[in-house]
Amino acid sequence: MPGVISYPIPAYQNLPIEAQFYQPSRFVISAITRGVSTLVQTSTAHNYVIGQLVRLLVPHLYGSYQLNEVSGYVISIPGSTSVVLDIDSTLADAFIASPYTCSITNITKANNAVVTASNSFLRGNSVVFSGVGGMTQINTLVGSISSVSGSSFTVNINSAGFSAYSGGGTATLYGVPQDQAQIVAVGDANNGIISNTGPILSSTGVPGSFINISPS
Repeated sequence: MPGVISYPIPAYQNLPIEAQFYQPSRFVISAITRGVSTLVQTSTAHNYVIGQLVRLLVPHLYGSYQLNEVSGYVISIPGSTSVVLDIDSTLADAFIASPYTCSITNITKANNAVVTASNSFLRGNSVVFSGVGGMTQINTLVGSISSVSGSSFTVNINSAGFSAYSGGGTATLYGVPQDQAQIVAVGDANNGIISNTGPILSSTGVPGSFINISPS
């Protein structure tokens, strides 16, 4: 009969939807510079454009937790790994690039070892030690933090009988999900024209839409 399709539809005309090609642009944040506008640096080159609506995801341990779930527009692009957002971050805490680990400069020999290290840990956190010189007995041990400041913390590890600390080592949060601070696209902004300051959005975005980067 005319108009009736009596043969299989070629596979290339009915491509399956593959989730990885419909994901919003998402990049790990390596630094945040606070101000009336906010400079965000990414660990890899981003693909954002001027006018792009983005959202910041900043877990509490990264310091600038006040910016978590805050959205803003890209107003300039200083470089391939940086964007300036129209977000006032002057009242936010400083961003901490590596909140899950710290470099040790000293460990005391005591019933409860005192560790000298610049850190952003919290009381009750557990840490595991590695790479410690001299006091090698503490390596791989896990201790709970009973008191903490920005420059030191005390753990419930009896180090009185250990060898003297000689240098080096790291303490890493133990049993804590190590989420990453990220910047995420919140709209379809996959096109733009080029200007002296970077790409400029040339079409209206739809908030919440995903960018289709699937092969044609």
